Amino acid sequence: MVIVKGKKGQGEATVGCEVSPGLYPIALKLELRSCLVVGGGIIARQKTRELLHCGAFVHVVAADGQVDFGDIEAHPRFTRSTRPFRSRDLEGVFLVIAATDDAATQVNVARSAEERGILCNVADVNPLCNFYAPAVVRRGSLTVAVSTEGKSPLFAVALRDRIGTLLGPHIGPTLDRLGEGRAMARARFPDEPDRRRQSLDRLLTRQIFGALMEGRLDHFEAHWEAWKKSLRE
Repeated sequence: MVIVKGKKGQGEATVGCEVSPGLYPIALKLELRSCLVVGGGIIARQKTRELLHCGAFVHVVAADGQVDFGDIEAHPRFTRSTRPFRSRDLEGVFLVIAATDDAATQVNVARSAEERGILCNVADVNPLCNFYAPAVVRRGSLTVAVSTEGKSPLFAVALRDRIGTLLGPHIGPTLDRLGEGRAMARARFPDEPDRRRQSLDRLLTRQIFGALMEGRLDHFEAHWEAWKKSLRE
């Protein structure tokens, strides 16, 4: 419970909410954004690869001159500086990830990011983060993210893998098809939102969703053709 003090003479009131606030989940667009990764180990390479996958420009600062980022080195949106982190590395940066074992560097990155209002994640150091990186499974345009608010990354990964077994490789292409259907319905009923919604409800019924989850694509294809025909009528 949280105690909220009222104005003078109004006393106090209790509010039924948890003391520790939850996280606000978002899907962050990083395309053409400048991001910084501090560190040169396995985690730094993993985070760099994920940021590049999202379309970001990624600059890596790593003091170890022997760090090898493999095929990432040739990526057009990847750059690297072989030296210690400096606060000015954050100039123009939208998001920073610190993936280093040096505690002083971690604190420096977090404090410098906080001063500039920059999103910051320090791997495995929750108090220094203002966002957590969830465990993610991707199927084309579908992204499923699992977060335990930093309490148990292993549980998040295990749950992500369990969810991944439910989502076959056909989910991505099928989602593209459903997006095409949404555009078709918008074009067919541009000024009739109710009819558009009804049409889309017929496209993805509970039965069709069940067929997709079970991988019965022939069932979906037949339904898709019938739905397109009904849309033209």
